[in-house]
Amino acid sequence: MQYLNDIGFVIKRVNLGEADRFVTLFTKNNGKIEVLAKGVRKISSKRASHIELLNLINFNSLRSSKKNPSEKAPFILTEVDLITSFENRRETLLQCQTLFLICELVEALCPYGQRNTEVYSHIGKFIKKGDFSTEAINSWQTNILSILGYWDEDKVFTSEKESRGFIEQLLERKIRSQSFTI
Repeated sequence: MQYLNDIGFVIKRVNLGEADRFVTLFTKNNGKIEVLAKGVRKISSKRASHIELLNLINFNSLRSSKKNPSEKAPFILTEVDLITSFENRRETLLQCQTLFLICELVEALCPYGQRNTEVYSHIGKFIKKGDFSTEAINSWQTNILSILGYWDEDKVFTSEKESRGFIEQLLERKIRSQSFTI
């Protein structure tokens, strides 16, 4: 058995079967990981509200050893404690669009299993600050791209359209979250 205890942001959720859900977390000590939350979609589940997008959670999970070493069993989410849901950051459409953009970019740009405390702290600082202006979002995107080595931090995007175009070219697909300019 392999145990994992960490703190992380929920950045993606994918339903599995009738009651389960795969949850992608960006953690402080383990980078981006995926855990299986069994039974979390049942009405009686006490953990369901804790694994909403961009909630900051403290969690425990375990991975059982498989008989076939080439197969890697997923971590199973065993305990979840909500640290903060950033409830006051989800009041307007602009705030929600920005949070979805953050989730999508972190999920798409960060590799699995690579610890990056700078990205982790950058996500938390941006959300806590609560400045969702176009300039702040462009600055956040530039900083994340710089931290991950995709962009020179001395260069600045001139517009939201330019930064979105660069990221879409990097991902080789369109960004799914809506544009944050209204």
